[in-house]
Amino acid sequence: MPASDVPAWKRLTSREEFVAAFAGVTLVGEDLRFVIHEDGRLAGVAGGLPLSGTWYWSDGLFCRTADLDGEPLGLDCEVIECRGDQMRYIRERGEGDASIVEIARS
Repeated sequence: MPASDVPAWKRLTSREEFVAAFAGVTLVGEDLRFVIHEDGRLAGVAGGLPLSGTWYWSDGLFCRTADLDGEPLGLDCEVIECRGDQMRYIRERGEGDASIVEIARS
């Protein structure tokens, strides 16, 4: 597909936009599978290890705390962008590394 035909990333700026796009569905990425629940929980598997945590929306950012196999990952607030069924999250308030996950196909 030519670059001009690829839709642009759209930043999500509200909890409502985020929930409508990605809450309650299974998201998958490289060695990652998780669900972000509307009630503020998240759960899944990362690198074959259990992932769990909580999230909230603050100042246009997705903020989460998580544990990977019982080890705390700490708090991170991330910029969230979407493009179709893909979600890109950019760590450290949009200044860190970016990762892309997508809604799992059944």
